Amino acid sequence: MVASEESSKSLPLQTSRRWDGAVVPFNRLETRNWDLLAALAWGCHPDPLPQLQHAFQGLTGRQHIIFAPSGQCAIAQILSLLPQREVVMPAYMCHQVRKAAEIAGKRVIFVDLAKNSVNATSAEYAEAAKPGRILLAAHIYGIPTDIEAICELARSRDCVTIEDAVPAFGGRRNGRLLGTFADFGVFSFHQSKRLPAFRGGVIVVNNDKIVDPAKLEASRVVETKQAMPVRDLVQALVHNLATTPWVYRWFTLPLLPLRELGPRLWRKRHRKPTPAPANQQAAVPAASHDPFYTREVHPYQAELVLRMLRRMEEMREQIAHLAAIYRETFCDTPIATFLPPGCDNAGLMRFPIAFPGKDRAEVLRLARKRGLYLKVLWERPLPERFERAGFPNAVWAARNLVLLPLYTALSPRSAELLAQEVIEIERIAPAI
Repeated sequence: MVASEESSKSLPLQTSRRWDGAVVPFNRLETRNWDLLAALAWGCHPDPLPQLQHAFQGLTGRQHIIFAPSGQCAIAQILSLLPQREVVMPAYMCHQVRKAAEIAGKRVIFVDLAKNSVNATSAEYAEAAKPGRILLAAHIYGIPTDIEAICELARSRDCVTIEDAVPAFGGRRNGRLLGTFADFGVFSFHQSKRLPAFRGGVIVVNNDKIVDPAKLEASRVVETKQAMPVRDLVQALVHNLATTPWVYRWFTLPLLPLRELGPRLWRKRHRKPTPAPANQQAAVPAASHDPFYTREVHPYQAELVLRMLRRMEEMREQIAHLAAIYRETFCDTPIATFLPPGCDNAGLMRFPIAFPGKDRAEVLRLARKRGLYLKVLWERPLPERFERAGFPNAVWAARNLVLLPLYTALSPRSAELLAQEVIEIERIAPAI
């Protein structure tokens, strides 16, 4: 993704594609190279894992904070100890959440998204919230759903709730931290999230009467071990170098069209028969070789997260500013945005938009011609193909949503120019 860092005057839309300043990628890590290197001194300090646990206790106001190998593993870990057999979740979200439920041996039931929203709300959960089920609510892209109403619905129906706050770390709803509403909350340190420490997850126990916290802390889905994430550290250093504005402009950006070539050739050479639908018998052995299930949080990772937590309010302020720029720039344009009134912009992970009446593939093609690599996630909703007619809003989201970057190294000027360029692309894109 390209944007100007240096220009100080507004550029006409017809010439904005000729940016003379630096360029920035879709995502830059919040872990700067100094953080990555300074955290190597973790062994010279008191064990950072208890410190991180204490920091989360203070942040959430909860006593029981449990680390897991990843956010998805945290969900599987909770589900594996619950006697309920069915999990209700949105039809549009990360496929790893569905995999976690399958690893835990649960039957998955999907609910549609609310219309003109990226979230499933209490209205969508109402019919599926039958006694003895688990309601897994999510704040997609960091946009809060009406989690209070979902939890109240669950209590009235004798359901257990899990709050997937993985993409919404630091976000609040009515002043209360997301992840502290449901019976269990889940955060993540995945590399794509606000506090990237390669991988790792956090379980926040908001209701200790459902599962014994000691048992939850001792439980693991598969056998795990703790190891220094050396390869991940090297990859993060390389990522930071490759996304430095001048390196990105002259070296990384020209190579981006080739990024899918390697995976395509690999798939072509190693093509295998289409696998049967995933189930617990197939999923559990796969998890036993997956570092997102087998690697415990290392003290080095804890030291990284502690460093980022110290500047969390600074991050929130910058993210809120960038989101406000996008929102204001797209106001009174055909581009659709999805932030509800009162949304905590500071907790957003990405800024979702859509181009009603336009072909997303054509929009993405026009963007690439200008050097803009717009992000698309979850191009297929979670239900099987034959079931998707029952989830029209999730299908629409999968086919139409586009994500804009939100990270603290992105300048407000870059966000403004990027939004202007997106408006111009929407203007020239042919109607469907």
